[in-house]
Amino acid sequence: MLRRWLLFEVVVVVVCLMGARSARAAYADDCDTPNGERGQCMPFSSCSDIEQRLLAAQQSGQRVAPEYASYLQKASCGEIDGVRHFCCPTPQIQHNSKVMELFRSADFNCGNILNQRVANGYEVKLSSRPWMALLRYHSLGESRFLCGGTIIANRYILTAAHCVHGLEDNLYEVRLGEHRISTERDCRQQGRREKCAPPVKDLGIEKFIIHDKYDSKRIINDIALLRLNESVIFDKHIKPICLPISNELKQQAESLPDYFVTGWGTTENGSSSDVLLQAKVPMQSRSVCAQTYRREVPHTQLCVGGGDLQDSCKGDSGGPLQAPAPYLDEYKVRMVEFGIVSMGVTSCGQISLPGLYTNVADYVQWITDVMAKHGL
Repeated sequence: MLRRWLLFEVVVVVVCLMGARSARAAYADDCDTPNGERGQCMPFSSCSDIEQRLLAAQQSGQRVAPEYASYLQKASCGEIDGVRHFCCPTPQIQHNSKVMELFRSADFNCGNILNQRVANGYEVKLSSRPWMALLRYHSLGESRFLCGGTIIANRYILTAAHCVHGLEDNLYEVRLGEHRISTERDCRQQGRREKCAPPVKDLGIEKFIIHDKYDSKRIINDIALLRLNESVIFDKHIKPICLPISNELKQQAESLPDYFVTGWGTTENGSSSDVLLQAKVPMQSRSVCAQTYRREVPHTQLCVGGGDLQDSCKGDSGGPLQAPAPYLDEYKVRMVEFGIVSMGVTSCGQISLPGLYTNVADYVQWITDVMAKHGL
């Protein structure tokens, strides 16, 4: 933490010495570097060359060379939410090292699959999907669960922007560790004995963080993070899901034949499910969704589902599109969240109507930058 703070001071000194440009940009805006390379407007900690040069200057106790200080001044995109951003050449963009250290930690234990066998469209085994979250809103004079999400760290829930945008005054709580909503305790018979999960955990929300470029009309960049008001203590029924943080996992997002959606949403008969369900859904080409929704589908979205009577539903908005995959360099298979339920049909089980899902692999950079900025 001290190293990161000292490095931040170096950035402030360099930019102040040279004079900061008044240009204002949004996070990840396209830009041209002073050397004429194409890049994106990123915080300094997400640009490998800038971070390494500033770190070297800090460690040597010497000032940054005047020519490089001049480069930084010209590369500055301005401040975004109090954080200095620079035009970073695309090949040099990196995930925040502090957050990646957390995700790669052996103690993190994300995406642990207790039940490898999945029954499509039916109740999942108790505590076998411990990353699931329910978002609770004040709605029509009562308290209701209207969206889903996933635990990705002990202070963060990943969900869809459309579950948060304009609803900050209504969305007030996140429930973790739930299985059957109507019961006080979730239990199952194991032989002659009854085995119960620990109680659910209801937590308040400290911050709502919606992607800077979320477009509610076109439903693009449909991703948001909720920072909880306290750290979650992981248990057998409350654990994080893995994210596609490596290039290998990012490539798999486009090549897997099937995924699984999990949630408490609308079922085939139109009613909300009391119990957590899971369904298998096939990958589709983006052209299928382009034809269905009559618009271009960018690489930041996945087209999934249709062709059978299993699909994600309206009440599952913000929930995960997931699949088991080898995580990092392990042989062990873990559950990875490749997508977020974004846009789809208004009821379940309609044949040949696929849904659009936010492609999480394209937003790992944003996720790690947000977590680094607001604290782990």
